[in-house]
Amino acid sequence: MPNAAALTDSKSGQLHIALATWIFLLADAGHLPDDAGVAAAVQALRDAPDDADPDALGGVLVEAVAARMGSGERLADITDFLGALFGPDHFTTQLGEDRAGRIQLARRHQFASNLPWLVRIIDRFPGRPVGAHWLLVERVDDQVVCMDPYPWDDLDEQYSQPTIEFMVKWELAGCEGVRFQV
Repeated sequence: MPNAAALTDSKSGQLHIALATWIFLLADAGHLPDDAGVAAAVQALRDAPDDADPDALGGVLVEAVAARMGSGERLADITDFLGALFGPDHFTTQLGEDRAGRIQLARRHQFASNLPWLVRIIDRFPGRPVGAHWLLVERVDDQVVCMDPYPWDDLDEQYSQPTIEFMVKWELAGCEGVRFQV
């Protein structure tokens, strides 16, 4: 289990936690990671009995992801890591040239695969300054449904915001993101 003090130091935008959640969801959709430690942690979560501690099992998956990926948070670090787990042809960072194109591609992706995708946005956090934040995007229509899969913070793990508001926050962060291609 990750050190609880370290987990609460940075309350949002934990890349390893977002990646671990995404990897679990990809595995649940039949896309298994090609790494023994990460795959074993995913399987332990999937096979856990009802009385198991999901935080502890999730912490093992986060640790496996962090051990395999390291501390890099650049988009190239993320795509290299994901490419090593699933193959480089399964991911794209080409998410549209302009706002209308990005919305269109997001909706097309959602229709084709219904899988979340990873983005970095600029956001304001309760009691903290504005900053970069990694999260998963679940749906894009008139609202964007986001997943902040960090259970120890003061933000809802799933929340919606108007599409235009999301797009501005994403554009402020440089429109960085990664989608899984089926």
